[in-house]
Amino acid sequence: MKSLLLNLHEVVIVLTILETLLLCIALGILPGGRKQPRRLLQIFFLLVVGTLSTTLIIWNTSFQAMAIANYPVIPALLSACLLLQGPVLFFYLGSLSQEIDLRHWRHGIHLLPAVLAVGVTFAYDLSIYDWLPWHWASLSGGDRAALAFVWFLVKCSPLIYVFACFYTEYRLRKQLQQMYSTISERELRLADLVLGGFFIHWLWSFIAYFLGGYVSGETNDLLGIINNYLTVLLINALFLFGWRNTRELVQQDLVAITEPEKDRLQEIPQVDDKLQAVERGIGELRLHLESQINLERFADQIGVKARELSTIINTHYQQNFFEFINSQRVEEAKRLLASPECAGDTVLDILYKSGFNSQSAFHRFFKRMVGMTPSEYRKQAIDLKRESSSPLAGIHRS
Repeated sequence: MKSLLLNLHEVVIVLTILETLLLCIALGILPGGRKQPRRLLQIFFLLVVGTLSTTLIIWNTSFQAMAIANYPVIPALLSACLLLQGPVLFFYLGSLSQEIDLRHWRHGIHLLPAVLAVGVTFAYDLSIYDWLPWHWASLSGGDRAALAFVWFLVKCSPLIYVFACFYTEYRLRKQLQQMYSTISERELRLADLVLGGFFIHWLWSFIAYFLGGYVSGETNDLLGIINNYLTVLLINALFLFGWRNTRELVQQDLVAITEPEKDRLQEIPQVDDKLQAVERGIGELRLHLESQINLERFADQIGVKARELSTIINTHYQQNFFEFINSQRVEEAKRLLASPECAGDTVLDILYKSGFNSQSAFHRFFKRMVGMTPSEYRKQAIDLKRESSSPLAGIHRS
């Protein structure tokens, strides 16, 4: 009887590869949301596919007997996929709060571990045969040292990125509280699930790497199988999360792209009254000055359903909720910066009075909307008032 091409563990890995590809396709074809976070998450999942596929090829006995086992392509690809997951996850979390210019030279530094691993793998011609631990004793001293270096990179580097990612997510949560008032809790849960799951996965890989030299071959294989199943469990959890929360997975509520905007507004009962209620929430209630305001609280305060409020702001004002609120805050900040009554206030005082509670978020959003810093805007406003109050101002105008 011929031996099976795949055992049970490997069949599970193949199914997980297919699920991961489905996640990539869903992120690519579903409408809505900001492109950069979705693209980075797609790349991350493709790297997971690459990792699982090359792992399957390296450890499967049928593939080991093929000609491809004599070349360094598969070990190099596995190393690259493992070492790029950390940087891509890091970029993904950062892109949730603001666009990242990935063309900047400093981001290229994150590619160095992958470039080093691939370079060493090809330079020393490390094949699938060389990659297997039970063959290491037959390697030359140079090959063994090169392989040990690559293994050290792929087992230790991802864990370093996990801590960088945790710090990034901590900053993300603070920025979301201060700047992005309508960010979905499910979107944060997705980030938590990806980061937390891969932290466990990479930590286990890190531990197994150091235990490998002190345990039997059978135990070493078991550690590797458990590591693979951690990936399987994580991908299945992400798949179920995406299935149940499709809207949050693509960053914002889906809308019918063929539906005319006017029709969407007209579907809301008493839409004119609700538009006035939104204006009253800004003009009279001054809800945008509350630093912790969110869509649900704003809607409750003006007596409008949250879903209707979201539709009104997206359609009538051509903004999402956080852009709408922060644009109103910036307008308030501009008024205060130019006001003689606030001449003694610092920029820090102004940002708190206008509803922001983070100096970095205030400066970033203000400059994006106004085209200059708050200090530059205040100086310009003061100069204009000085010119207009000058006795020569009327002569110049005449």
